[in-house]
Amino acid sequence: MTSSPRGTGPTRGRWAKADRSNGASNCVEVMIDSGIHHIRDSKAAGHGPVLALSASDWRRFCDVLLDPPGTPTDQPVPGLDVTLHADGALTIRRPGDGSTLRFTPLEVECFLDGLRCGEFGALLPRPATTA
Repeated sequence: MTSSPRGTGPTRGRWAKADRSNGASNCVEVMIDSGIHHIRDSKAAGHGPVLALSASDWRRFCDVLLDPPGTPTDQPVPGLDVTLHADGALTIRRPGDGSTLRFTPLEVECFLDGLRCGEFGALLPRPATTA
């Protein structure tokens, strides 16, 4: 993560991106503040839209991206149109006001890698393990 030492997860109120995105200036950035998960595009940081999700909607958003199409978690995220394109690009649109984030396949790949590796652990509750 760019906002905190490796393995500690993002710091509240600070934007973070996946380690794999470090060499790239363009990435998916995430922040949690007061229980709300914010997503923005680093290409437009400070100038583009920021989409906010509740903790449960964040979990659903991550499930939609991480699970193969057609699985039970492949459900819409309330208030967002989430489209993972065949080429790996991602579009997230809030129909209410038209705010749209568009990410390239490489940006999405880095973000998903960070989710899978637990880099957003403070943002993404890990499933309980059984002994």
